[in-house]
Formats: sequence, structure tokens, C-alpha cells
Amino acid sequence: MSNIFSDIDIYRVSAPAMHSAFTDLHENPFDKTGRTLFCCYREATNHVSWDGKIVILTIDKQTFRVTRTERISLPNTDLRDPKLTFFNSNLIMSCYAKTKHNDDKKSYNALSFLSSDGFSWSSQIKLGVVGHWLWNYACLEGKAYGFGYHRPSESISLFSGNPMRRMLLHKRNVFGLEKTGKGYPNESAFVFDHQGNAYVFLRRDADTFSAQFGTSKPPYTQWKWYDLGIYIGGPAAVLLNDGHFLVSGRHIDWDKRQFTTRLWHFNRETKKLSELAILPSSLDTSYPGMVLDKSNSTLYMSYYSSHIDQQARVYVTKFDDIYGLIQRKKIRL
Repeated sequence: MSNIFSDIDIYRVSAPAMHSAFTDLHENPFDKTGRTLFCCYREATNHVSWDGKIVILTIDKQTFRVTRTERISLPNTDLRDPKLTFFNSNLIMSCYAKTKHNDDKKSYNALSFLSSDGFSWSSQIKLGVVGHWLWNYACLEGKAYGFGYHRPSESISLFSGNPMRRMLLHKRNVFGLEKTGKGYPNESAFVFDHQGNAYVFLRRDADTFSAQFGTSKPPYTQWKWYDLGIYIGGPAAVLLNDGHFLVSGRHIDWDKRQFTTRLWHFNRETKKLSELAILPSSLDTSYPGMVLDKSNSTLYMSYYSSHIDQQARVYVTKFDDIYGLIQRKKIRL
């Protein structure tokens, strides 16, 4: 592959393993010094194996040195796609659990694990979401909202509730093949602004494969959708101070069959994505986590990639002046 990557320093944080992937990143809310981050990911035999466990790292912001490692696992269960959220003084690690039972039956559950310090974790909490893969959620005024996707109907539905107890159906079939003619919506990045408006960046894997941008006002039962024209796998997003967004995820060059993880600026008014960086990445890659330090405009990112030895590893990086990068790219706001 030609050198298409932006000039970015990356740091490997995953320990040696056969497959390390599906990351998320969060400020350490228990660290009063503000010097550390939590990074989580799935460690397993391969991308689809049934032995996935969740690894949670404490990482120094300056050196990216891993200072502590915790693991969460369940017998005969593949824990997938971990996400970190801070809610009611607890750090919540949510994931999707695929379990094999002794009678050869299988079950699928959205789970939460709670921690009051980031090191000790509770037993599993089943969130009661049946038939949908609850991908991610955001919290507002003591309540969590997030989309779950239903593969047979190629649709997504909105769930809401307490992620420490139970999530309930909020609005069925918000977007999908039957309703819009656009197939297989699935993974999503859900973000609230300071006025309580909701935004989502949505992956699709059918027909044109183009990602969607959705907006809604309370009570989040009516949504407007905009086609972004490109594929974004494993999307993550953060809100900038000016109301626009940073978006990251997997990009596919369909002509070259080239997979990379990229960072974009998204203009909320024009609905335009502008590329900011191509991270060192290829093959099996994506599922980034993002933390924006609003006080000094530093963006921290986690992601995984197989660009070294074709082995899936987890990396972290940072952009010290994200607003300066936007200006240098001459993005019109």
C-alpha cells in the first residue's frame, strides 16, 4: 500500500493477543488530576470467535503508558463492542453478550457492568433489550438514549432508560428499509448538544452503503435524515464548541478495496464531511473512541488496525490543536 497516511504518531496499548479490536475511550472521571484516560476493547481469538473478553486500560495522557489493566469475562460468552459512559457517579461499561448454553442454545443480551472507581466492576446487568443489538447510547438529564438495530427487518429502533437497570423501547422503526428504502442500518454514534437536541451518525451495509445523519428534538420521536454519500463503519462522534462535529470511523476505497480509519469534520448546517486525517491503518480496522479536551482543544483517539503484520492491535493517538488542524485544512465553516 502506498503511504496515504497522515503524519501521526500512534502508540500501541494492547497487550500481545491474537485479536484486539472494537475500542472506546473515556476520560477518567475519578482522576482529580485529569491526567488519565480509560480505553476498553475486546480481546479474542479472532473477529467473530466466541471467547471475547473486555479489557479496560488506564492510560497516561502524556506518555500513553498503560498504568493498569482490568478484564471482564463471562463463561461461554463472547462480550463484544464495549462502550464507556459516566452515569450517576458510576462508570458504565456496556457491551453485547453472545452466550452458548449447555443445551446448544444461544442467547443474546445487552449488558452493563458498573464501577465506582474504574478498577472494580459489578456483576452483569441485563438491560432487557430483546431482538435488537443495542449499539451505543448517550445520557441526558438522568436518562440514556440509544439505537438498537434489528437485522432481519433492516431497521433501527430507539431505546431509553436507566443503563444501570433497564432500557425500554422508546420509538420503533425510526429508520430502515421498509420506511426509507435504504437497507441495513446498524452501528451508530449518538450525541446530544447543550440544548438537548439529539444527533446520530449511522452506518449502513446495503444498496449504496452510504452513512446517514439524523437529527431530532425532544421527545425524540420524530427524526430527519440526511444521506452523507460515503461509507462510515463503526462511527464515533464528538460535538465541537461551535456546534459542528468531529466524526471518525472506517472508510472504504471501493475501487482499490482499501480500508482505513479516518477523521472528518462535519458541518452541521451544510451536512458536509471534510477529511482531516487518515490514521495509520488497513485491513481489519476502525471502531474508534474519541475524547475531546475542550479546555485546550486536544483530541484523543483510540482505534484498532491490522496494518502491522496483519495483526489486529489497539492504538491511541492525539491531535494537540484540533481547531488549528481544521483551519489548516481550510475548511469553510
